[in-house]
Amino acid sequence: MKSTEEFMPAIEACLHNAEKLIVAAKASAGPGSYHIAFHLATMALEEIGKSSMIFLDALDRKPAIGDEEAKTPLKWVDDHERKLFWAIWLPGRENLRDWRTIPAAMEFARVIHKDRLDTLYVNPASLNGPTISEQRAKSIITAADARLNMERVKQFRDMGKDEQDLMHWFFAAMDDPRLKPMIFSKASLDKQAEFGDDFGAWMKWLRDTLAEADRKSMELTDLEMKRIPAKGEEGWQDKFEIKIRLKAWSHSIRQNQFKEWNARIDKLKLASGSDRNELVVTLLIPKLVATQDLWNMGWQNTYVFVTALNIGTMGFFWWYTPEYISRYFEKVRDIEHESDVLIDRVPMLKIEWPHQALKAPNLNNVSIVYSFIAQANQQEFESTRRYFRNLGLMAKNDIFFQFEPTIFIEFISALKDAMTAYGDWDGKPETAEASIIAFFEGISATPEFTEMVRDFLQIVNQMIANKMAPRVITLDDVVKAKLVFDIYFRMKSQRWYMDELANS
Repeated sequence: MKSTEEFMPAIEACLHNAEKLIVAAKASAGPGSYHIAFHLATMALEEIGKSSMIFLDALDRKPAIGDEEAKTPLKWVDDHERKLFWAIWLPGRENLRDWRTIPAAMEFARVIHKDRLDTLYVNPASLNGPTISEQRAKSIITAADARLNMERVKQFRDMGKDEQDLMHWFFAAMDDPRLKPMIFSKASLDKQAEFGDDFGAWMKWLRDTLAEADRKSMELTDLEMKRIPAKGEEGWQDKFEIKIRLKAWSHSIRQNQFKEWNARIDKLKLASGSDRNELVVTLLIPKLVATQDLWNMGWQNTYVFVTALNIGTMGFFWWYTPEYISRYFEKVRDIEHESDVLIDRVPMLKIEWPHQALKAPNLNNVSIVYSFIAQANQQEFESTRRYFRNLGLMAKNDIFFQFEPTIFIEFISALKDAMTAYGDWDGKPETAEASIIAFFEGISATPEFTEMVRDFLQIVNQMIANKMAPRVITLDDVVKAKLVFDIYFRMKSQRWYMDELANS
């Protein structure tokens, strides 16, 4: 954490600029210029919000060296709605101290930004110039003035090491797609309201609760991996070992991340392979499994694990990668000039995954998905079979046979199968779009994400009806369609897991 001397000058500069913008807003708040006053007051609110982001950035202790790009609150300093949110939502102040008010504050910030854009410039399609009401302009000026005064009386202090460690954990958890839904769950926010202004107590409760959830997750996975009834202790002694090697397209592999998994999971061990993109999976099969059942037993466990690995990490792991993604020849040579010619297909048939390491928290999420799949009924199981087959098509996609349209359709179809199996859609074509969009809106997906899902559903319908796509389907579309399935299945897994914890 930075000291107050390091971050206070930047905060003061933001507040000073906000003050000047408010003065200008008041001066311009007259007939014909209320839209300008509104814009200036909105800018003042953004500067106030930026000051809060500077403070949050000072609290967020960056990792020393890591595989992933360091994330910081100031990374979003150019996001107008985010700055407005931090100006509007003020934890620890009267009725706004409750984190359950976050959705309303986010919507209010969105509306302010939209009104500012709608009224700042002339719309060529309209005969009238930009206008905004006197009441609307003066209400924003009053709000900016009040917030500035509140910021002026704030007092900052340096945090102790324990507080810094807790804050650092909280920022990391907020950036973890596995933990974020749990942090903003109803039970968590109700607990935050119960603690009131003591945010430290709430964060400590969160950390302890999620740590206990991780511990139980590993225990639950271990139980799921022992579903076959043992015939005495001797029956559980290891008899066979099945080893597979997976290529990680989306993650780099580090041996030190498997320590907890290997300590807790009895019959499935993980290790790094010959390079940073190879994962070695070892299945230990006990004596009670007859030799004639060995192949099926191994395949069933492998299928469930690989499926859970792909969903749990939102990445891509398979046995092999396609070799011919840019050329069909060994080499091309210019005979006249006696030199090799470098020519390749552009773009290559290669997915550019963001660089990230496979870490222990990812594996905890994999264990939840694994357990969720393992207890599925036949209809639920079939949706993940379709997903698994589609992973195989992704691995076979090369210049000789491109499957992008087929893979795209199959991921969306697997999503529909899963939503039908788990009761989130009645299976009727006329209700598909409304049901699927309602689910993602229910988990607070961004408007951009839900619009993408809607677009994908409509494209698939056209492809099926017309036997052709309305536009070119790319590998980027394929990856996004996979992620839509991953997000749905992870949310279902996490809800099931929380129910299991509550009933245990």
